[in-house]
Parts: sequence; structure tokens; C-alpha cells
Amino acid sequence: MGKLLKLIFGLLLAIVVLIVAAVIILPLVFDPNEHKDQIVSLVKEHTGRDLAIDDRLELSVFPWLGLETGGVTLGNAAGFGDQPFAKVRKLGVRVKLLPLLSRKLEVDTLVLDGAELDLQRNASGVTNWQDLAGAEQEGAPAEEAPAATAPGEQQGPALASFHIEGVELSDTRVSWRDAQAGTHYVLEKVRLNTGALSSGAQVPVEAGFTLSSDAPRLRVDLEFETTASASSDYQRFDLAGLLLKVAAVGEGLPQDGVDLKLSADVAVDLAADTARISKLKLSGPQTELNGALDIAKLQTAPQLQGQLALAETNVKQLAALFGSEIVTADPKALTRVSADIQLAHEGEATRLDPIRLTLDDSKASGYVRLLNPKGPVVRAKLDLDVIDLDRYLPPAAEEGAAASSQASTPASQSGSSAQGSTTAPAAAQDPFAALRPMDLVIEARVGQLTLSKAKMQDVVVKITSKGGLLEVNPATARLYQGAFNGNVTVDARSKTPKVHAVKQLTGIQVGELLRDIAGQDRLVGKGDIKLDLRTVGLSESEVRRSLSGNGSFLFSDGAYRGVNLAKLIRQATGQGGGAGQVGNTEEQTDFTELSASFTARDGLISNSDLLAKSPLLRIAGKGDVNLPANSIDYLLTTEIVGSLQGQGGAAAEQLKGVPIPVRVKGSLDKPGFKPDLEALLNAKAKQRLEEEKAKLRSKIEDKAREALGDKFKGLFGN
Repeated sequence: MGKLLKLIFGLLLAIVVLIVAAVIILPLVFDPNEHKDQIVSLVKEHTGRDLAIDDRLELSVFPWLGLETGGVTLGNAAGFGDQPFAKVRKLGVRVKLLPLLSRKLEVDTLVLDGAELDLQRNASGVTNWQDLAGAEQEGAPAEEAPAATAPGEQQGPALASFHIEGVELSDTRVSWRDAQAGTHYVLEKVRLNTGALSSGAQVPVEAGFTLSSDAPRLRVDLEFETTASASSDYQRFDLAGLLLKVAAVGEGLPQDGVDLKLSADVAVDLAADTARISKLKLSGPQTELNGALDIAKLQTAPQLQGQLALAETNVKQLAALFGSEIVTADPKALTRVSADIQLAHEGEATRLDPIRLTLDDSKASGYVRLLNPKGPVVRAKLDLDVIDLDRYLPPAAEEGAAASSQASTPASQSGSSAQGSTTAPAAAQDPFAALRPMDLVIEARVGQLTLSKAKMQDVVVKITSKGGLLEVNPATARLYQGAFNGNVTVDARSKTPKVHAVKQLTGIQVGELLRDIAGQDRLVGKGDIKLDLRTVGLSESEVRRSLSGNGSFLFSDGAYRGVNLAKLIRQATGQGGGAGQVGNTEEQTDFTELSASFTARDGLISNSDLLAKSPLLRIAGKGDVNLPANSIDYLLTTEIVGSLQGQGGAAAEQLKGVPIPVRVKGSLDKPGFKPDLEALLNAKAKQRLEEEKAKLRSKIEDKAREALGDKFKGLFGN
């Protein structure tokens, strides 16, 4: 036993003597600075680059095994300029010697100050670090991968523990210039400071940098702080009180820049392969987003679930900060927007389900599912209580100015201008380009909807789009005591879309509808309307030029306001009303039934079977409406079947049964109505001629009876 103790103490004494000798002798016999030239030569031999070490190499042995130096410069690859690839102003690393014998790593504060790195890629795609990455020479045998360790086989002693006094990274700069993309980014003033790093310790961390770019011209200042910790087995990591501050100025941002702040607590469990982000809060100009996220299968196929809440925000003010003004018919529109979203992501699918949205005075719920980002493949559903879409359209004055400008431009000029323009944005030249690759299905239900001033209830719409072929089917609604049913197909597989619309309105009070959408109710009554129309293009001028198809309508118990055909007839025949007029004196023509059908081709609408019936009149009509020219040429033929007295005039029995033509001609906005007096006189003369013929025949018959007596009794019908 005594011999064993002597041996142990002897070994310990020998180790101490060796360490003391190393501390004293090694710095005396080994000066690393004497090997600078050899180091420089080796770097030149293996990389072809120049290495310079301006400061002395300071070597320490005990109790710290360390190296400190500065003024280190590594030259750039050939063809990438004369500026150094890397520079270091000061570098220092020290490891405690004795703990290494017990597989314990204790490191003094790591210091890296004034480092600069110049990264480049030339126009051919070659980078200035490829020669340092150990790329294999063509034809050289590939290096064999190390054999896998058999189960139970030890890979060597692992660290029992580690401790790093801290990290000091300061004044570091990284430049990235990409000649292929034409971009240049600079990361500068990079700093990182930490407390002592060891298992189970609460480590304060502070970091920051400035990022700038040339295109777009942008500067971003970032600051980061948190308290980090790790479990003893390094399977769990926590970032408590994480705070990220971003200040950005430059192109596309507000004049005073944008300040964003992100805070959260982050927990990562490698053993469970999960992560959790809690107390998430993102705040910025006119924006505040709160929530929490959970991530499963973190290291293999991440699956995400969480909840996000957007606090009420003024979208107009937010857009204005970024130089994009939103002007709406209602100044208060888009000023109160908030949302609550449940978020899930697995594989290629991302689901926002459910979504609860508040848009000013409207509330909606539904979901959006991105089933595949390629395309993308999107499924969505929205249930909305009430919305007035007119509030969100441009103001009427702007619409009117745009319409006036368009109307003042001849159709031919408008078309050639659109085709010849080289300054229009790509989206304006081909607004459906983004739609074509999409696979889209959207279902929407709206309790009350106002669109183009028309009021609808119980609106149901389903929109599908695939390969640029968009279909709205069904589209149903209740409106104006009647119902709407229709479908629309938009073929956007080419730049100029083709539209096919089939619509049917049943039992509509057309006067109320026209009063809301047009501000006037020239036509009133209950009606049915059927339309089957096609157009090429979506602008007003394109629709006017290309409208084709057919349609029909049938109205009952109504009137056409603005013209009183009975009054026109009285005035034309010199029967102007006086004080004794009774009955209807309004500027309207009543009817019990009004029907017609039409065909359209290239904007020319033709009709030949207009028929209106009333106790007084029978009206037939035929003619054309020319949409490109905004004109009408129509002939109404009126026949009196009753007394004009009921329309405010004296009896006019002499006009009964006489077809009275009325020419409707002029612009669609303000057509003129003019009775065809010549045709009226010809018709009246014909009527009188027939009357005279009847009288003459009656006289001849009477004289013949007197002369012949009973000889030819029965010859003339007696």
C-alpha cells in the first residue's frame, strides 16, 4: 500500500514539474513569431493567396493555453479585386489547461474585434471562397466517408462539461456583392456580447448589426437581446424575454422610416423535437399582432399550430406611411380592421382556420387553406353578415372623370394606345397573369350586400378558377321583392379575357332597382329579365364594342316615365289639353304588359318585337341600339284602342285603330321622342278613304234595293 501511495505522489509530482517546466521553458524555446514566414508560405502554397500577420503572436501556456494576435489579412481570390478577402484587427482565444485532463472545457472570453469579410460572386456564378472550400479536382477520387460507428462502439471521450467566460464580437463587417443578381449588401457594426456560457446558467445575450443595400436603397438597424439557458444535457434551450428591434429607412418605406419591435419567449426541446413561441408580440406603425406558436417534428418535418390576433388598425394610415394612398368613397372605410386567426402548417399545406375578421361595420368568419404552394392550390370560405362594397370603391368624382376621359377617346385610338403602350405595368397589361397557375375555390355567403347601389340579401357565390378559366357558379340572391340567379365564366387563358354571363331576374320591382342603381326610375313595374351575353375584354369601351348574345324581358302593371305618348299624340293632332282635362296628366305612359326580346352582335343591339299593352294604347316597337356610338334609332308604333280622355284629353275617336309612329332617336343618355306626322296623316287619310268607300257602297246598295225591289232580295245580305 505504501509503495502504491509513493507511486501516485510521484506521478503527481512529475506532472506538476512538467507543467512548471512547460510554463517556464516553452515560451523560452518556442517563439511562434519565428514561424510566421512558414505559415505564410504554407497558406500561399495551398490556397494561392497572400497571408499577412502584422502583430505578434502572443502564446500563453499556464493556467491558460491561449493565442492572441492581430493585424491578420488574407488576400482575395484571383479576379476579385485587390481588397483583402478577410481581415482581423484582434483575435484572442484561451483555454484552461488543467480542466482538459478531466474532459472539462473552460474557455476564457472569446474575442474577435474588427473582422472584415468580403464575399463575392462574379457574373459566371463563381464565388471568391470556392478555392477555400476544398473542392475536388476533376478526375480525383472522392474521399471516402468515415465508417459509421457500430452500436455500442465508443466514439471517444465526450466533454463532461464546458464553460465559456463569454463572447465578445465587435465592429465586424461582411460585404456580399453578387454580379449575377446585380445586388450589393453590407452587414456592418456587427456585435455580440454574452455572459458566461455553461450548462444551466442564465446567460444574457446582446447583439446588433446594420444591413444596407444598393438596390433597393435600404438601411436596417437591428438590435437583439435575450436571456438564454440550456439544460445540463443540452436537449432543452430557452430564450426568455427575447426582444428584437428593427429600424429601417429607404426606398418603399415612409419618409421617417419604420420601427418594428418583436418580443417573445422561445423554448426548444430537442428530445421531444418541439419548440414553442409564447407571448409573441409584433408592434409597428398602425400595427399590433399578438399570438403563440407550437412546432412539432422540429428537426424533421416541422408542423406548426398557433393563434394570431391583429389588433384594430387603420389600413389607410398604414398604407399612407408607405407612400400608397387609399382613397375610398367613404372616408371612414378601411379605418377599423382587426382579425383573429388560428394557424396550422403541415407538409405543404397551410391552414388559416378559422378566421374571424372585422372590417369597419362588417363581421366575417371563414377559412383559407393553402393546400399546395405550387400553383398555388387555395380553398377558402367566407360568411359575411353585411357589407356595402360601394364604400370601398373610388369616389364617384374620380369614376366620373375616368369615364369622361375614356368616353372622349375614340374606340380605335383607345385600342391602339393600349396595344402600343410600353410604359404600362405588367399587371396592367395582363391583369390575369397571376390567376392562370392558380387552383382556386372560394365560397361566400353574405347576409346583406350593396353593390353599385343595388341592395341584395342572402347572397351565395361560388368562385372556381383553374388554368386561367374562372367560373362564378352559382351566384344567387334575393333583391327588390324578386330573385337573381346566374353564372359567369371568365376565360383568362389569354391576355384579353372573354366573359360569358347568364343571368335571370324573376319578380323584380324594376323601378326600385333602377332608382337605386341609376338614380332614376323611368321604367316601373314587376318584371322578369333573362340575359345570355358575351364580351371580349373588361373595360367599358371593350364591352361596348364586343357585346353579343341575346335576352328578353316581360314587365307587368307598370309605366315608362319621362314621356306621355297620349299627350304627344294630342299635341301632334291639335288636341292639346285644357282646364277640363281629367285622368293621368303625368309625363309617363302606363302599360299593363311590356315585353321584348333582343339580339346583340359586336355592340349593336337589335329588337323587332317590342309590345306594350294598356287599356288605351297598343305599342309595338323595333329598332337598334348602337353601344359603341352610344346612340339609339327606334320606331314605336302606337295604336289607340280607347279614349284619350283617360290620359288627360278629350275623346279622339277619329284616331282609333290608326297606327301612330313615334321615332326615338339620339343619344342613349337623352333620347328624343318625335311623332311621325307624315305617317300619321297618311294613315288617317287611308282610314278616311276606307270610310268613304264604305259610305259609297252603302248608298249604292240602298239605291239598288229601291230600283230592283224584291227581285234580288238577299243579294246584298238581306
